[in-house]
Amino acid sequence: MNKIVVYTRLIALSIVALLLSSCTEYLNEIPKGQAIPVTWDDFNNFLKNEYFDGYNSEMGQVYVLMNDVYRSPTQLNTKLTHANYNWDESINRADENTNDYYLYTNNYSGVFYANLIIEEADKMTECTEEQRRMIKAQAHMLRAMFYFHVANYHADQYSPSTLDKPSIPLVTSSSVEAPSPQVTIGELYDFILDDLHASLEHLPLEGETYHHPTKVAGYGMLARVYLSMSDYENALKYADLALGMNDALFDWIAYYEADAARYAEPAPGFPSSSYSTKCKPMAKTNPENYIFRYGSALDWSGISGKSMGIPLHRAARFEEGDARLRTHWKRRYYASTNEDLYFGIHGEMMNVGGITSPEMYYIKAECLARKGGASNINAAMDLLNTVRKTRIFPEFYEDATASTTKEAVNKIIDEKANEYIQTMIPFWDLRRLNKDPEYARTLSKEVGGKTVSLKPDSHLWTMPFASRILLNPGNGTIVQNTPR
Repeated sequence: MNKIVVYTRLIALSIVALLLSSCTEYLNEIPKGQAIPVTWDDFNNFLKNEYFDGYNSEMGQVYVLMNDVYRSPTQLNTKLTHANYNWDESINRADENTNDYYLYTNNYSGVFYANLIIEEADKMTECTEEQRRMIKAQAHMLRAMFYFHVANYHADQYSPSTLDKPSIPLVTSSSVEAPSPQVTIGELYDFILDDLHASLEHLPLEGETYHHPTKVAGYGMLARVYLSMSDYENALKYADLALGMNDALFDWIAYYEADAARYAEPAPGFPSSSYSTKCKPMAKTNPENYIFRYGSALDWSGISGKSMGIPLHRAARFEEGDARLRTHWKRRYYASTNEDLYFGIHGEMMNVGGITSPEMYYIKAECLARKGGASNINAAMDLLNTVRKTRIFPEFYEDATASTTKEAVNKIIDEKANEYIQTMIPFWDLRRLNKDPEYARTLSKEVGGKTVSLKPDSHLWTMPFASRILLNPGNGTIVQNTPR
């Protein structure tokens, strides 16, 4: 049997035992004809296996809450989805959440094998000392990334007032007998930063695959984490280091123009036959990529390919002439719901959970703007415009300008939300901004002739643990992090 399959099955069985059952016994016997990983190549196969659950950054309810996806009336019959999509605080999401556990289980599956690599690195055979240090550093970086994703879904936002609040279980061993205490937000972020800083020295300059952590990915992850902590000085430092290694930008205008007829074609009803071959940019080999993480293709009527449909009010937030909108979605009438929407025409998996260079441009720009002063604000807008010039058609393009820090930051956040629609990044940004009265936002829309709103202090910004997670907490206890 293929080694990758064998090891993945061992890990999958182990993580299920650890987190999704009350069983505390490890796999005591290795199936006949199979082997546990021993060599460096054995362990490196974990990182090469792109179909491993840990690489699936499924974040469905974030897209729903942000209204970054269209949801039909039929889908809104599910109370959890209805509560998030229409910002209905009267529904107890914790009681309704029986199925939203994939982000949790996928990332803890990743934590398990990262722990395994870290524990066994010194015992690996058939490798150089450099390879041993490198794979251990890559495991530290990955573990930090996995924990960051879960914490920023199921725990409150990091801020001085939330440091002592419970976050998520912290598991530092691959043994199912290891403790899994639900640590505080402050403790978890300390652990994440320790992991990332421990990884930097031995991360390679180039990765064997797009899943292998590299030094630029390490810098990018540190910039992301420090930004989420509102530590703008350190976020600026690491975003700058990342851009110094890779500041490439994909040219969406040139991509559009290479197949303009396909995008310009009218599309009444369902997409015409010319869309049977979906539009595919270089998702996995895109020069912007620092590290790649895919998401599920949540197929339903109105989604074509991998980009999910979006409602009209969300599409309206793209500025006129944005090539990203034109290459990912096309407006059409959806007969079954008697309404228009923008359906997806982008057919390849997008890098929904990884790190790419535009994120570093936005982080650096925001951090510069927050330093204040005309020169910093102008430098921030120059960075923003560098990205926009590869996204906005020339006939519509005008330089974005700002005269104050607040104006600059808001323009950067808005542009970043369009760049990273249907990822967790806009969600992370608004959670962070919601802790600052100067930048907190209230989202509003019309539902059934009434205005509904998502306020900055709403409990909806934290996703409840699914019931199966609470019932099977591993070797510890888990308390729900949101009241409803």
